[in-house]
Amino acid sequence: MKLEPGSPSKLLSRRQKTSLAPSPKAISAATDLLMKFARTNSPGSLARALPSYPEDSNVPAELGGEHADSHVAIEALRIGRARCCWEIIKENFIRRDSGKTTTSPRKAARTRKSTRRTGDNDEDEEDEMPAPVSEHAWGVLGWMLTVFERDEVEVEQSGQIRYSPLLLSQLPPSRPASSPRWDVKLPVDVVFYALEQESESRRSLGVRLLTLLVNLGSTTLLDFSMFLNAVSSRVSGLSLDVLMYLLAALPVTRATAQFKLALCRHALGGTAAPGRPKPQARARALPRRRQQVTDAPAAGDASSASQDVSTTTGQGSGANNVPSIARRFPSISAPDVLALLERPKTSGSPPAAQAACLKGELVLGYGLLQRQLDESDRDHKWTEMLRDGSLEKAVEEAFDLGAIRGVATAETRDYVEKRKVALLAVLSLWRL
Repeated sequence: MKLEPGSPSKLLSRRQKTSLAPSPKAISAATDLLMKFARTNSPGSLARALPSYPEDSNVPAELGGEHADSHVAIEALRIGRARCCWEIIKENFIRRDSGKTTTSPRKAARTRKSTRRTGDNDEDEEDEMPAPVSEHAWGVLGWMLTVFERDEVEVEQSGQIRYSPLLLSQLPPSRPASSPRWDVKLPVDVVFYALEQESESRRSLGVRLLTLLVNLGSTTLLDFSMFLNAVSSRVSGLSLDVLMYLLAALPVTRATAQFKLALCRHALGGTAAPGRPKPQARARALPRRRQQVTDAPAAGDASSASQDVSTTTGQGSGANNVPSIARRFPSISAPDVLALLERPKTSGSPPAAQAACLKGELVLGYGLLQRQLDESDRDHKWTEMLRDGSLEKAVEEAFDLGAIRGVATAETRDYVEKRKVALLAVLSLWRL
């Protein structure tokens, strides 16, 4: 008989940790139950089970009891101590198998590298940061996104712009509290970690979360420049396959169309990467008692005519009862598009294939947005560029394999050539 050292209470605790680790079947059943709750209960009632940032950053969070005999109870208390929902799905948040943490499969490019301490050596231990999503937390992430999406629907049905106040509460509050929130690092980490997965279902979770953030970014409750910086810096490092998937998978809405234009422009270097905006440059919230306000574009401003400039106020919506106000997206004109097409590759530019993808998306996105507008609201410079052939010439030169540097593989060269042919075909149709 093998005797295990330790007191009876420690032995019981050790066995309990091992025996209560949920099996894959139990995880699947629990996820299914969560999704049923999401379909039959209000988002607000379900979100009470999730940790979130307080409306006032100076108010300390309430913690549960400190003592419990049950291993499950002890682990459950850690959820209440988390600051936000992104922490509870992070790798190593839940300890399994006698306190040992689990690891999730990672791609070769993301293989863990660490230097362990051996003996009495004083070498520093260098561990890679935990994955944004644990291998066992993908179902929980999907459930949270469902709750946020249903919250969006309820807000939109109340007559406001589509966004999720519950998602807003998962971002750290700014100081002063009335300022737009800007720290989106944790959810953006989740987005791009999901996009790098091989599973289509996991990739789709990244697209859904980014769509939720884009909708939140279409209000002045989120600092759009900081959000754009965070996404743009990550997009530039994506492989061509993942970048193509992301741009194609985003839903076709006015908000995502405006966001993709701003993203392509920023990633291609069309705007300087701004730092955190000064407080006085931020939009102020309108008084709650005011009714819907529409800010019309200035007469003759063709570039602003394509921007969504209506603002909607709501009673006590969002964090700190700040009214939701529809954002006026950064304007972009037809000459801007032409300049970005003609822009040569620099040291800070994306790789050649990714740059070609972004340039193609920029042209298509701007053209499709123009076609959705009335004739009188369209950018007349865009129409002129279509008719005089300057846009077609810029596409020919931008996708000229003889002039592009860094297109090494046959697969990449084939993509650039096909992209050029498709763009020229679309431009010829728009010219009619």
